[in-house]
Amino acid sequence: MEPIQFTVPVYGEGVFATLENRAGKLYDYYHRHSELQVTCVLQGNGTIVVGNIAQSFQQGDIFVLRPNEPHMFTEYEECGSSGEIVHLVHVFVHLERMEKLFVIPEFDQVGSYLIGLDASKKVQADRAQSLQSYFRALSEKNGIPKFIEFISLLHALTQHARDAESLYSGARKISYSDKDGARISAVYKYTFDHLQDDVAIADVASLVHMTPSSFCKFFKKHTTKTYVGFLNEVRIEKACQLLVNRSTESIAEAAFQVGFKNTVHFNRVFKQIMRLSPRHYLQQYGI
Repeated sequence: MEPIQFTVPVYGEGVFATLENRAGKLYDYYHRHSELQVTCVLQGNGTIVVGNIAQSFQQGDIFVLRPNEPHMFTEYEECGSSGEIVHLVHVFVHLERMEKLFVIPEFDQVGSYLIGLDASKKVQADRAQSLQSYFRALSEKNGIPKFIEFISLLHALTQHARDAESLYSGARKISYSDKDGARISAVYKYTFDHLQDDVAIADVASLVHMTPSSFCKFFKKHTTKTYVGFLNEVRIEKACQLLVNRSTESIAEAAFQVGFKNTVHFNRVFKQIMRLSPRHYLQQYGI
């Protein structure tokens, strides 16, 4: 079996490339690449990890990910998801090859926006409806018509710049070597695949050939979080999805589905992370 790459090459010789992902074919490994990435969720929901932040994505959301920003998309197939089809369209932008276009006055605004991104961004579905048609067209067209849709998409993104929320965690810039990034990727993959299980730090440490003590120091250094803290954040994030999507019969069932052994512990961790109780969280959504 070939090792999973942390820095992934995006093939193609043009200024942009497109890729479609559907359910069961997501590249659900933590990775990075030198191209800027714009992703639209055409259907379904799941979780995206950007840097050291895990949060939900839902149909209609659009993400603008900076070059070399580590990230991954996952649909929690192992954790009792609703079975809804996930359909993502990714657009990879080679900024260096775009430089000759950026000197043209008409491209000045687009160039300033893309090159000047201070953090990866998310445009929520309710503010990004008008952008979805570009991604559908990019999946269907070729040649000059496809290039026109690409330029139109970039222009439209600049018009929604104020609608985009930052995905910056407030932590210092996280930098990885390929070796360390591959280790973090293996840890994240294992975490998402075993949310329902009794995850032991010793098992995760063994996965990356470290002692538990060395692994805890390694993880904290590279993510600014403890592993248990990250695991709890991912579990609570998944629990929120289950509750909002009404994929469980009760709060207790949601707790068990994401690996908590009792509801008292779940409620305490939920309130620590979300700043309100599960019941009040549901009331916020009118459930």
